[in-house]
Amino acid sequence: MKNNIVTAVLWSLFILSLGACKSDKPKDEIKPALNMSGKHGFYIINEGNFQFGNASISYYNPEDKTFIEDIYKTINKTGIGDVCQSMTNINGWYYVVVNNSKKIEIINPENFERKQSITGLLSPRYIVAVSNAKAYVSDFKSNCLHIINTISNSKQGEIVLPGWTEEMIVQYGKVYVTNMTYDKLYVVNAANDAVEDSLVLAQSPGSLVQDKEGKIWVLCQGDNTMGKNAALFCINPFNLSIEKRMDFAANQSPIHLRINSQADTLYFINKHVYRMSVSDNSLPTQEFINGNNHNFYGLNIEPKTDNIYVADAIDYIQKGTIYAYNRQGQNMFEVKSGLIPSKVFFERQ
Repeated sequence: MKNNIVTAVLWSLFILSLGACKSDKPKDEIKPALNMSGKHGFYIINEGNFQFGNASISYYNPEDKTFIEDIYKTINKTGIGDVCQSMTNINGWYYVVVNNSKKIEIINPENFERKQSITGLLSPRYIVAVSNAKAYVSDFKSNCLHIINTISNSKQGEIVLPGWTEEMIVQYGKVYVTNMTYDKLYVVNAANDAVEDSLVLAQSPGSLVQDKEGKIWVLCQGDNTMGKNAALFCINPFNLSIEKRMDFAANQSPIHLRINSQADTLYFINKHVYRMSVSDNSLPTQEFINGNNHNFYGLNIEPKTDNIYVADAIDYIQKGTIYAYNRQGQNMFEVKSGLIPSKVFFERQ
């Protein structure tokens, strides 16, 4: 019996020593097998600090509470670049505009693997598809819209527009372009890539949406250093006329005009989150979501639910937070993000 016990102990030590030797060998790196297709999560665009190269894209699925802090780096083994600006679905691919890296990364939505990059851009901001084979990219520095071939995914030309071009929407073959440098809304013919018209608004038009009647709403941020107040406009695109103008008080800087899925309710940030009907003739005076003790920096409305997602950049140094609210303005949940979150992109559009 004693000999059997000694033998068993020696054999156990031998097995353990083999395991110890095996653990010293480097493990093969296993690439995460993620299939994002069909899930009900959302992506958080984290700008990161300018010139630090610490931009990222977070992923969160509130149904199963899956969270991936930097999904691009997790999948592609490299950071996405410097200042992640926007993300758009074009022809079934995600086009991610990386502003200070002067590029657009094209990503497979099923597994988030990088397909290729579009380069030759100076300071890109937003991209919008204007046909099945063509897209426009706005730009902070280059005094133009870039024309992108979305088949070859390469730059094929430019449309000269002075100043900082920003958000765009497409309607009946026309592209409406805001311009943060001046006080104009530009109209570009998508068929021949020519600037057809412009409309004088207020200083720094930045964001715009289309309502249920086809009217275009434009939020102008104003410029406090120039003494020019912000204003909200409702525009008839068929004759390019201003139907409504609502002026903000001095020293206010509203940002991020958004609209719900029914296209009848507007939202924007002015320290707090405000909402109003497209039939209103004056600005709301009571906030919808209170922004005290927060630094509300981004705003998006989920298309399928009309839930409201607000990005809090906090102090631009620590990681931010995304707050989710239902249509009644009640907080549903919150989730930590990366550095300087600015937008939420939904898988279910």
